[in-house]
Amino acid sequence: LPPCVRLGDLRADEAREVRARHGVPDGALAEPDAGHPLTIRLLSEVRAALPGPPAPVPVTRDEVFTAYLDLMCLRVAARLADENGLHGTAVRRLAAKVSGQVHEAARRSLGPGQGGLDRESFETLFPCGPAPARLGGGTGWAPAVLAEGLFVPAGSGYRFAHEELADWIQGTHLDLDGALRALVHRRDTPLGTHTLPVPHHRIGSVAEALLLLARQHGVPQLALTLEELVHALDLDPHSWWAARLLAEALTRVPDATPYTDVLRLLADGIADRAEDGQPTPQAFGPGFWTAPRVPEATRLDLLRRLVLADGPPHEPGPRHLDTAAGLLVADPTAVQPLLVRW
Repeated sequence: LPPCVRLGDLRADEAREVRARHGVPDGALAEPDAGHPLTIRLLSEVRAALPGPPAPVPVTRDEVFTAYLDLMCLRVAARLADENGLHGTAVRRLAAKVSGQVHEAARRSLGPGQGGLDRESFETLFPCGPAPARLGGGTGWAPAVLAEGLFVPAGSGYRFAHEELADWIQGTHLDLDGALRALVHRRDTPLGTHTLPVPHHRIGSVAEALLLLARQHGVPQLALTLEELVHALDLDPHSWWAARLLAEALTRVPDATPYTDVLRLLADGIADRAEDGQPTPQAFGPGFWTAPRVPEATRLDLLRRLVLADGPPHEPGPRHLDTAAGLLVADPTAVQPLLVRW
């Protein structure tokens, strides 16, 4: 990635303050997403638009993004309806057509490049002048989507206003198998196939497609795909895409317990490579192993395997044993019995 300041989730105290400022009560967001800045902001907008109090059930990032996209499409449709004299059910039908155009924009922006649309493509999807009959006619599509802030100008074209929302929408349309073949499993790509390089910052849509795999096809399917990524990393320890996609998926799933075998396979591979004098992929340094949402017994078992990859104590840099020590200091009552098993 180019030089940048990495912005992760908010700390617990920061998240409480941000939620309070946005009028989002504690408990409104499911725990894995309670500190995600964009999710908090978009949930605030969705809650403000509701006609009554929301159901007292924690919602996930996926549910917030879905509701926000529906809200934006409805607002765009309302603008178009005001401009063209539509009322009632015609507005809801128009909102569905807006949603279809937004998803088509996501599909088109998946191609090589920076994830945006050129001016011609944008104006084909969202006409400035009279819209085609399949969109219900009328005028003002481009001004409406820009006024609602769903898209913003970017250079000579346009892009989604929120990059993470764009990644999420694009992930629903990505050919995941094809993407993994091109980015990771290149040995499976037919000879003579020419693929354009994909910028590393486009990883978001691929990671979202991975997470969608579990929601649509179940945990076992995602576990199998992650195991294949571990094997790819064994073959090429320098594979940026294999390492980062594994790290993204294993830290983003709300419960990583079903992927314990994947984590063990990954940990054993790191220890084996260290024994052979090979470096650990940067994405899986000692700090990574505190992130997956697994029981502490599982985490300590993984660290037990990983301490074999630690260098001598006098060498600079973090060590897995230091990570275990930090867990012991944080909760000695729970962690000490687990360390005794070592």
